[in-house]
Amino acid sequence: MNHYAASQALPILIALAVPAWAVEQPVPTVTVHGDAASDDQADSTSRTTIPLKDLAASIQVVPRELLRERGVTRTDQLLDNVSGVLAEASYGGNGATFFNIRGFSENNGLRDGFRNYGYLAFRDVQNIERVEVFKGPAGALYGGVGAIGGYVNTVSKRPQQANFGDAGLTLGTAGLARTTLDVNRMLENGVTVRLNGALDKNSGFRDDTGTRSWSLAPSISWVNSAGTSLTLLTEFNHLERDAFDFGVPNIPRYQDLARTRYYGDSGDFGKNDTQAATLLFEHALNDQWRARLSAHVSHAHQLSQQSFPDLFSYAGGSLLDYSVYSGANESSKQVDVQAELVGKVVVAGMQHAILAGIDYGYLAQGGAGSAVSALTLDLFDPRDVSTLAPVAAAGPYHEARGKDLGVYVQDLIAIAPQFKLHLGLRADRFDNRELLGDAQTARGGQNAISPRVGLVWQPNGRTSFFTDWSRSHAPNVAHSITNSTYDAEVGQQVEAGVKQEIIRNRLHASLAVFDLKRANMLTNDPLDPTRQVLTGRQNSRGVEFDIAGTVAPGWKVIGAYTWLDAVVKSDTSLPIGDALSNVPRHHASVWSTHELQNGAWKGLGFGAGVYYVGAREANLPNIYRLPGYARVDASLSYRSGPWRTQLNVANLFNRRYVSGGAASVFNYALAPSQPLAAQLTLAYHF
Repeated sequence: MNHYAASQALPILIALAVPAWAVEQPVPTVTVHGDAASDDQADSTSRTTIPLKDLAASIQVVPRELLRERGVTRTDQLLDNVSGVLAEASYGGNGATFFNIRGFSENNGLRDGFRNYGYLAFRDVQNIERVEVFKGPAGALYGGVGAIGGYVNTVSKRPQQANFGDAGLTLGTAGLARTTLDVNRMLENGVTVRLNGALDKNSGFRDDTGTRSWSLAPSISWVNSAGTSLTLLTEFNHLERDAFDFGVPNIPRYQDLARTRYYGDSGDFGKNDTQAATLLFEHALNDQWRARLSAHVSHAHQLSQQSFPDLFSYAGGSLLDYSVYSGANESSKQVDVQAELVGKVVVAGMQHAILAGIDYGYLAQGGAGSAVSALTLDLFDPRDVSTLAPVAAAGPYHEARGKDLGVYVQDLIAIAPQFKLHLGLRADRFDNRELLGDAQTARGGQNAISPRVGLVWQPNGRTSFFTDWSRSHAPNVAHSITNSTYDAEVGQQVEAGVKQEIIRNRLHASLAVFDLKRANMLTNDPLDPTRQVLTGRQNSRGVEFDIAGTVAPGWKVIGAYTWLDAVVKSDTSLPIGDALSNVPRHHASVWSTHELQNGAWKGLGFGAGVYYVGAREANLPNIYRLPGYARVDASLSYRSGPWRTQLNVANLFNRRYVSGGAASVFNYALAPSQPLAAQLTLAYHF
């Protein structure tokens, strides 16, 4: 891949950040095995092959090469180098996709362009080719996916037109032992197969929080000379946890708590299984038009025992009551189908790049009622634990079901050599149902229109100024304490920015300014952390800067900075003007690697990075703040022929901090920082 893509730009800041000699010096192309899409495109997210510089949207791409250099093995590490995005605590450490994007918690991401309900679906990072991040509302394309602040699209590895294989072994601190395999083979008659797999074991740095997982992802594709292709992607993931680890309780005295202790019942555990299959069909109608048909099905299941701290009754001191939910049996099922037509046409002397489609999505999410017990912990004496006292018997199975039928069209119009108009419109029909046992408790339906309008001005071939306005509707498919259905969330954003190519085909940078409003929000019920209720309006506005690419031969860099102001605008219980929890005013990161290109030490590489998160509120309503922190990571690698050895060290200076819960989910706990951690990887390419 030629560079780490970024979707926005600021020439003046880049000039200060990059030495002038680097801009003038020619840089050879660097290529690696990967998906056909380049870092200049996000075809799985934008559903087009249009370059990012031509789109009136903030989209950034994290390639596999960057994930490998940083030694990424968990989903919460995927986006440390993207502006406007922070990882949040997953559901008891189940490895699902929980991120804060532009101030708002999002668990409804995408997998290969299809909805990925993130509460329960564990997927190993081994089968990720790249990660595409769309900032802001995207309802004009995706309708009921459920993301207002933006969404994260993890793109699966797909069969390639080549024969290759990679095998790796990683050993590290906290009992880490991980093996990976990636094999691709070309067969006869245009058929290609690929198999990805991973086996992972980790004892964890907190008491009795070890995990064991395996992942298997076989795929097959067929391509003929007439431009027709058929691809089947499948994935099977399994995760076992010795605890159900949310972190330490979110109390003002959190800094006095032991970060290595597990706060909960000794019988807590989690077990996740996720299966998914995606079928992609594409046919070239002629040189200008293509038809696409695709379908996706997935099932995620979680069996667990969970301990929740009762922060509402906590009055200080060392004792904290917990509610323990035993026999929690939760699952989610998804079915999605799409039919699209993509092509180009000239009308009135202007070229139109058109995408038109219809899709249907179904999500069923629910769980069996859990038996509830009470537990009291002495937070500062791990030996002092009360016995479990039964409180309530298990209730009936509860399920929420949502359907979304959408029709959409997108048109990128070259209205003049330097101007491109981006128009998008989607009409949705949402139908939601709530069921308790065999009885339907509520049903609701809603029609919604989600538009998008953007304009791109390109004064030259390396600079793109853009502005856009968009509105999205995201269905509230979840369970409330009254088993009711609700209208969809509404997000509306105004954005402007600039994207700049600093070194041609090598180094890109970006700047975006935005104002994002969110209404009809579904958040945690203060009376029951396992259920949700509707709240009011919130607002997020900010500035994002990114720079990424190759500065000189063997020298790559990626950096990001975010200024963000996210507050409550209207609510029946929260103070107006309170800052959203776990949303810092400032956060930034930089990661750079250099590999020697010549001499006796050719193939020796060095890498280092800093990840900074500023002070932020610990909860809503605002009671106390979490201090800012900076984490330093480093790497050392050596490549010789087909062999590669790599040492990664995270939290090099053993900085102690907490990363917070979420702006709307699981903010009753704080995730303590992992102590200095090292991992050594030996990889072989064949």
